Amino acid sequence: MAEQTDSLESGTILIGDLGTDDRDEMFSLYEKYYTATDRGRFERDLSQKNAVVVVRGKQGIVGFSTLVVDRQVIDGETVHYLFSGDTVLDSSRWGDPVLLRAWFRAAGVAKSTIGEGRFFWFSIVKGDRTFRILPNFFREFVPAIDGKDRSDLERIRNLIATARYGRFFDTRTGLIDFGQSLGHLRQEWARVEEKAARNRYAAFFLRANPWYFRGVELACLAEFDLANLKRYGAASFAEGLRGGR
Repeated sequence: MAEQTDSLESGTILIGDLGTDDRDEMFSLYEKYYTATDRGRFERDLSQKNAVVVVRGKQGIVGFSTLVVDRQVIDGETVHYLFSGDTVLDSSRWGDPVLLRAWFRAAGVAKSTIGEGRFFWFSIVKGDRTFRILPNFFREFVPAIDGKDRSDLERIRNLIATARYGRFFDTRTGLIDFGQSLGHLRQEWARVEEKAARNRYAAFFLRANPWYFRGVELACLAEFDLANLKRYGAASFAEGLRGGR
């Protein structure tokens, strides 16, 4: 399913259907914004995903987000989660919701194929822009910014993160530290300290992950449920639910 908005077109492509030109454009865009990466590492991450949400302009790909749907057994119950991989949107399109709308639609389609049971978004966050998706589009999530007890969500997040990252994940802090960066935002694009002075969500991210600049990532979790989604996220998610049935 594709959407056209102001000369942009968005849609979801299975990884196996990506052409060489698509992969070249995606890596070129990724490398513009992220350092401590290379083509081999990028391709390995891509091979571990199911699909990619892509935004195209007249000159080619201007944004994308890779994803995979996985599962975790918790207390004898299988829960599913969408895990976000490499994500980038060209700075000329910052503020344009086209990538987010397509991403929430893709999540809705994924939920429609899973059927009954809980469905979560699990992400490891490298920068405050991605973190801000949580408070802007979800009502409850971890790490919680309102001081309320979210121990139930924390437990699910910790079990998923431990299963995926083992000793690299610290359950006390929610941080994943590989020792060396596997890719992080170039400082000219991050500017978290500057934004933290005027944006409380950026400030929270900086407190939660003060070592983002060397590739440390913050594990986050939110449930995909219409009751837990705010207006704009809920609308696109519901569209995906309907379209996937």
